[in-house]
Formats: sequence, C-alpha cells, structure tokens
Amino acid sequence: MFFALRDLRTARWRFALITGVVLMLSVLVAGLLGLTAGLSNQSVSALKSLGSTGSSFVLPADDSGPVDLDRAALTDEQVAEVAAADGSAVPVGIARINLDDGTETGVSAVAFGLGGPVGEVSPPADGQVLTSEGVADEVGPGLSRLGIGGAELAVAGDAGDLWHSHTPVVVTDLDTWHTIAPRGGAATAMAVGDDSAADAVATDGSGLAAVDGDGLLEALPSHKAENMSLNTMTYMLLAVTALVVGAFFAVWGMQRRRDVAILKALGASTRAVVRDSVGQAAIVLAVGVGGGVAISALFGLAVGGAVPFVVSAGTTLVPAVLLAVLGLAGAAVSLRPVVTADPNSALGADR
Repeated sequence: MFFALRDLRTARWRFALITGVVLMLSVLVAGLLGLTAGLSNQSVSALKSLGSTGSSFVLPADDSGPVDLDRAALTDEQVAEVAAADGSAVPVGIARINLDDGTETGVSAVAFGLGGPVGEVSPPADGQVLTSEGVADEVGPGLSRLGIGGAELAVAGDAGDLWHSHTPVVVTDLDTWHTIAPRGGAATAMAVGDDSAADAVATDGSGLAAVDGDGLLEALPSHKAENMSLNTMTYMLLAVTALVVGAFFAVWGMQRRRDVAILKALGASTRAVVRDSVGQAAIVLAVGVGGGVAISALFGLAVGGAVPFVVSAGTTLVPAVLLAVLGLAGAAVSLRPVVTADPNSALGADR
C-alpha cells in the first residue's frame, strides 16, 4: 500500500474531487432510501400493523383481481359467507373521512372500524375512538372528544404512529364506522386467521380474493406506484456510482501506466499492483461513502417529524455496503491498464 498512499498524497486534490463526488452520490442514495422508507411508513404503516401477525385477508374482486382499497366494499352476504367459513374472521372497515375540527381546510383522516383485534390494531369500546400521533399533531394534544363524520366521539387513547395513504388514522369499532362512513359497505375486508378458509371462499366467480399481508399493501395502488418510482431512482444512482468510480480509476490507471510498469520492472507482482490499486479505491470509497451516509443520517435525525424520513440500518448500513461493493466492482473492472502494464516499456524496450 506504500505506492497507493503516496499516490493519494501526491494527487490529493484529484482524489479529493472523486471522494467528494462519491460523498454526494452517497448522500443522495442514503437520503433517497430514508425518504422512501419514511413515505412508505406514512402510506401503509396501518396496513402493516393489520397484517403483522400473519393474517390473511379477503377482499372484493373483479375480473382483474382484488379491488383496490380506495373502492373496496364487501356486502352483508359476502361478510356472512366469510364468517361462516371461519368463525374467527374479523371485518375491517377503511374509509377516508374529514374530521370536524372547525378549520377551513379540515384534517384528512382514515377511520379503521374493526370487529375485533387484527394484528397490532385493536378497536376501543363502542362509540369511542383512538387517535394516531398524526391526528394529535394536527388538532392538538389532550383531546377528550373528536368530531368525525358528523358524530361526536370520545377519545379513548392513542393508536400509535399509524398512517394510511399519507393521512393519519383514527380507530373505532365497526358499528361506529358504519355510522361515520355509510358508503363504505358492510366492511372493506375480512381478516381471516385460517388460510384454507380464505381460499375456500375466494373461488373463481365468487367476487372475492384472498391475499396475505403483502397483498393487502399491493391493493393500495398509490403506494405501489410511489415505491416503484423512488426505487427506480435509487437503482439508477447506484449504477451511476459504480460507473463514476470505475471511470475515474480507468483514467487514473492509464495516466500512471508508466509508473506501474516501473514497479513491475523493479519486481512488483501483478497481484501486488492490483491489490495496491484496489486499496486506493477502497480508501476513497470508505471516506466518501462513510461521510455521505453519516450526513444523510444526521439530516434525518435533525428534521425529526417535519419530513417523513426513517433512519435505520436499512437506510444507512445497507446503502453503505451496496455503494462500497458496487464502487469496488467498478474499480476492479477498470484495472486493465494496471494489469497489462509492460515492465519492458519502463526499461526502454519500446524505443
């Protein structure tokens, strides 16, 4: 590594430039992953809580498959059919409703009406409501009563950090949900603990479809489209990182080809020279990627709840490892000038 470290000191500004580029790309990748996770949390955290215990769900279906949650509505007959197949099935109602908070704009909310506990979500007593943290942030803490859908409901407690389609969630019992969301049908879905019972009722032509927890998330089209767009940008940035690092070291390898030839003429093996070059790339990537991910994490912690941003191993360690691996791969692909450097050229054999 002597030659690699000497090279870094001699051409410090050139390496500082590529390190800065890697740092900025790392900030973009880690920041985009943190933002994607934050937006996902504000889109489907309530649905994830419903499916956290592995329950299956029965949704209304058409010719193309399960109906999306924004327009899904089970009839009384369909609810009865599922309940007959599985006596432990729980009807779940999901509807967008405006809170009667007295403001000009109103606060958009989603009411989850549950016949019983589903996953990590449990309904309060009849005529009461649980408010998520987002509702408390919008209308203020310490609420004792909440106007919603024309009804005045007693606030029984906190529902946690639950969101659905970027709107805060209120949880109530199913009968109250029918009152405040009369156009939602008998239920939006049925949570079924027995997969065989769900498959038995969701047959061809039944107008029903059985899905697992992931399928419930896919029944929300906005979440799928949003995640696909953000993930595509992340993949493109990862590819750009590999290309940028590879291109830099390819040009750098051609420029120092004569120096490498001299090293080989002095007895350095090709393996040692390659290890030296890869070590250079590793140092650049360690500084650039480490700094970029750290900046992104600090930003996420600083903005707090003002921006939907998640700081976790998946948004820090995972992008750091991906960027390091792809950067080293790009550097390794660009080693041809180093590997093919001819020691005879350093001794004047080509003159």
